[in-house]
Amino acid sequence: MTRKLAVLGSPIAHSKSPMIHSAAYGVLGLDWDYDKIEVRKGGLRPFVEALEPTWLGLSLTMPLKEEAAKFADSLDHNAKVTGAVNTLVRTETGWAGFNTDVFGIVQAVSLANIGPLESVLVIGSGATATSAIAAIALLAPSVTVRVFARNAVTRKELITFATQLGLTAKKTGNLPRTAKRVDLTIATLPGSALNDWAARLGKKASFQPRGALLDVAYQPWPSQFAALWSAQGRPIISGLQMLLWQAVAQIRIFTSGDPGVPLPNEVAVVESMRHALD
Repeated sequence: MTRKLAVLGSPIAHSKSPMIHSAAYGVLGLDWDYDKIEVRKGGLRPFVEALEPTWLGLSLTMPLKEEAAKFADSLDHNAKVTGAVNTLVRTETGWAGFNTDVFGIVQAVSLANIGPLESVLVIGSGATATSAIAAIALLAPSVTVRVFARNAVTRKELITFATQLGLTAKKTGNLPRTAKRVDLTIATLPGSALNDWAARLGKKASFQPRGALLDVAYQPWPSQFAALWSAQGRPIISGLQMLLWQAVAQIRIFTSGDPGVPLPNEVAVVESMRHALD
């Protein structure tokens, strides 16, 4: 029986998830069909409740991650901690929710080998920013975090969340100055959202970021914001790396129910997924 899966969100046309999932299932020898479907905010529950039994699982992107956390019948640790779900899998008792974004960020940063982290700047205060904070707590529990975000309410909530995880966290109103002082900047905003900042900072000869940049926006790549770091010879980590590794954890969940259980021949699976992205 062909099992059905899809990534849901809005906008969704740019998603590369079908490419990498399909590549992985080909290596694994699974007759699974993975699609991308436009589902807007508030539309998750009616969509899922109308699914046929052949549907095995779903990937969730903006703006459905918080909605999925409230919908799921059970949550894994990272989903409970962050209140964000990017993976739903059908079980005998309902839909189980997972957050694999945390794993994706941890892997993307770790594999970049950028050195020890003492200070990090997080740009944004949505679901992906929350996952970034959770990942930072795993990567460097004693790190100092600065949060740059326009929404005062969600910014305060994010700082409180970071503090609860044992991090030292404060807001910053000066993005360029802070970027010049931290070991890593993580931009969690959707594609083109930082283009105005990129244009503004690109005109300033004095802007010289100190550390690496992980920009979760990968369409196009490099983003205009990432190009600023690249021009200064600083390491840039593509959101495609986060996408790849969060998808690996998703596929582990879809095949075994456990994001910690490696896939059969996982090295070959990951290589196939990388090739699909290229």
